[in-house]
Amino acid sequence: MEYAASIESGDPRCVVSIIGCTGDWTGGWDCSGQGEPDRFITPDLQSGRLVDVIQRGEPAVMVCHWTGIYYNGQERGFQVFQEVVRRLNQRYDDLIWMKLSELARYWAARELTEFKQDERGVRWRAPFACPHFTIRVTGRPARPPVVEQNAERKTLREVRRPRDLQPGTWLEQQDGVVCCFDLSRGSGRLV
Repeated sequence: MEYAASIESGDPRCVVSIIGCTGDWTGGWDCSGQGEPDRFITPDLQSGRLVDVIQRGEPAVMVCHWTGIYYNGQERGFQVFQEVVRRLNQRYDDLIWMKLSELARYWAARELTEFKQDERGVRWRAPFACPHFTIRVTGRPARPPVVEQNAERKTLREVRRPRDLQPGTWLEQQDGVVCCFDLSRGSGRLV
């Protein structure tokens, strides 16, 4: 994330560069390869570049070109992509699939939202709205967490597993809580 400008204004701006973690193994920009799904994730689901990245808890961004996906009408790259998705879904039951625009918005909100913890909870000022935003807070809540933003109060509902986190929910962990909500632009508070 770079070139943040006018963050306090009504028209905040920034540039978010998203770097892929793979090569273009779906067929390439020139349709010269047949595609290599095993480089993304192997048939036994145990290794491959995406497995390595996901196991580290990092965003796994696949690289492909439309020409390789379409592959002169044969859709070979699309078939490779479908096989990779099938394997990933077979191995993991908690993946969150996002478009590049969603990744960029989340990253901008994560990097540019100003958080301050006080005796009442956590306050923030967000230059960008962001659906499905999550924050981790240390300590144990005395009651279910409440999100206050845009003159509204919303009590969060507890869930038991990280994969069940959706907007309006929270999860207790050993070192604190994770709260998920739709972050609104402007000021807010978690109490």
